Amino acid sequence: MGKRIKLFVVLMLVGGLLISTAGAVPVIVGFKEKADPGLVQQQGKLKHSYKHIPAVAADLPEEAIEKMKKNSKIAYIEPDYEVRVLEDELPWGINRIDAEIVHSTNKGTGVKIAIIDTGIDYTHPELDNYYRGGYDFVNGDNDPMDDYWHGTHCAGIVAAEDNGIGVIGVAPEVEMYGLKVMDSSGSGSTSDVTAAIDWAIENNIQIISMSLGTDYNSLTLGTACDKAYNEGILLVAAAGNDGTSSVDYPAKYDSVIAVAATSSSDTKASFSNTGPEIELAAPGVSVKSTYLEGGYISASGTSMACPHVAGTAALVWAANPGWDNTQVRSRLQETAEDLGYTGWDSIYGFGLVDAEAAASIPIPDITEPIISNVKSTVATDSVTITWDTDEAGDSTVRYNTNQDLSEAEQIYDSSFTTTHTVELTGLTPETTYYYEVRSTDASGNPAIDNNNGAYYHFTTLAKALPAEMHVSGIGMEIQKTGINTEAIATVSVVDVNGAPVEGATVYGSWSGLTTTGESSGVTGSAGKVAFTSGKVKRVDSGTFTFTVNNVVKDGWDYNLQNTVTSASIQVTA
Repeated sequence: MGKRIKLFVVLMLVGGLLISTAGAVPVIVGFKEKADPGLVQQQGKLKHSYKHIPAVAADLPEEAIEKMKKNSKIAYIEPDYEVRVLEDELPWGINRIDAEIVHSTNKGTGVKIAIIDTGIDYTHPELDNYYRGGYDFVNGDNDPMDDYWHGTHCAGIVAAEDNGIGVIGVAPEVEMYGLKVMDSSGSGSTSDVTAAIDWAIENNIQIISMSLGTDYNSLTLGTACDKAYNEGILLVAAAGNDGTSSVDYPAKYDSVIAVAATSSSDTKASFSNTGPEIELAAPGVSVKSTYLEGGYISASGTSMACPHVAGTAALVWAANPGWDNTQVRSRLQETAEDLGYTGWDSIYGFGLVDAEAAASIPIPDITEPIISNVKSTVATDSVTITWDTDEAGDSTVRYNTNQDLSEAEQIYDSSFTTTHTVELTGLTPETTYYYEVRSTDASGNPAIDNNNGAYYHFTTLAKALPAEMHVSGIGMEIQKTGINTEAIATVSVVDVNGAPVEGATVYGSWSGLTTTGESSGVTGSAGKVAFTSGKVKRVDSGTFTFTVNNVVKDGWDYNLQNTVTSASIQVTA
């Protein structure tokens, strides 16, 4: 229990248990809600009480650990895993990612970046002017001096000064902080890395660079990374140097950018881990950078690749100070130079980080869209206006019944498209309208097409007159059944051309031998509808009369001209 975290330099494979005091084991205790340091301190030696996650690190006896696992307040107890550096042979990369091209206008000035590592030799002439402090979590003091070399080397890749000597970093004017979590042997613990992330949140750091890792998934470390990312920090970590298809932690967490290493021939470094979490690649073989006591060395590892990405992120943020960490992360992905298979792959991620492309300030778009193919499709009280643009833009039509559009009606569609359609409704039939079309692109450049000042125009169609119908005849017949007599009136409805009208509702009433209130019926396909009178008994003579009172159908007029409105039939003995 209690293996520590590895840092990413290949030949330092340090493992084993962390033993702090006799019989005590280094662990991290996670609480379900608020952390209770006093509860843990009763059982052993308290190491860290974190401010931003509900957990504490401590050295506890085995029997105390077993006892505390039963406490309802505690969510988990996990080992304080080992972290270690990942170095290979004793490296180049600034030129390959074109960082120096950006330096004429952007050196990362003012961006705050923390190097979580073995500390920094802040007296080095390449690192002294922009060093802003930090903390030593190994020895518990404010002096994170590097007593190994690894953190100093990574710091130089990020920020070696542009001072005419030695080497130059990716972002030579960032505000750099050293957070020492590994000792003079390049070994450290997840609890100290977590404490360093906690410190970074508290001190408003923008970027964290972690050239370190572990094979173990620490719940505490993962929670701390997620918390930092949600607080707006961009986290970058080395993928690991095992040459396997499994990315090390913390790079494996979704909240962290996992960086693979490449050689000068743009191929995967033999030691670089791969996997679905790989996001970017960067130079990691024989990279020359700063060393202790003012010196320089070349080193290889994903440890060297990681600060190339962290430094590039600083350049992006300096170029876009209003951005958040998610926007910077997306920019790094979008501008990476594709390597390997087309698009993202598990070896290079989105590709080799490209400082020039990522940090360049886009040339402002001052070109207005080009409008073409303006057309109108006219109806009685509406019109559909269409046009095209050579780039996406919104859609506006201004229109009036005269050529003064200063106080014109306006229809606006905010959707960005290159094929525009706007419909005007509620127009007056048989009326001429004048109009212009407008489109504004995403950069705010407006284009207006008013037909060279003459304005486009259309005339709405005349309102269609209703169709006409009339009753062309009423057929009458007598029907006798036993002692009962009744009449049947068949009404025929036709249009002006004499064609039958189906679906017309005929309203009528009987008089004479029998009377009814108004009754109705609907014409069939032959334009006819029959009405039957009431029955009368023992009639020798008399008259049945049927009168049409009205004929109704939507969209049709009932024309009384040439209309038969009444018919009668005589009853004979």
